[in-house]
Amino acid sequence: MKEFGVGMNILGLRGLQSPGVLPVKKAFLQFNLKSMVPPALGTNLSNIRTEPKMAGSDPTLNTLLEFNAPLPVDILFCPRLSCQVFDNIAMGLSQPMIGTFVIPIGDLMHDLAKEREEETDALTNVVTEVRKFVTGELMAA
Repeated sequence: MKEFGVGMNILGLRGLQSPGVLPVKKAFLQFNLKSMVPPALGTNLSNIRTEPKMAGSDPTLNTLLEFNAPLPVDILFCPRLSCQVFDNIAMGLSQPMIGTFVIPIGDLMHDLAKEREEETDALTNVVTEVRKFVTGELMAA
């Protein structure tokens, strides 16, 4: 387990369909942070919600979420962030779930680590070539 800082910019939701008779009023997201960690560590985390802002089936939320969470680094235990979309009807008296989705946080972590490693190798190559040129080991083309 390693402490990671996670930042997400939620722009909006598109094409929402109401599960009931009423159209979608004011949708919002709930992120279940406990879904990413073992049950023993989940007691320290709580769910994060966006605020219901715009009405309609294509709301723009424009929200920045940042949180720290202890996540497993082993590729076998890649965490996934479970998310639910709710509708806020009658000023919060009814909040039916519209749908769910999952964000593969673990896969994103490993892809980013691989990308950083490749960039570091490329920069190391550039520094090596510049040093060779400065010391005269490499002639200018």
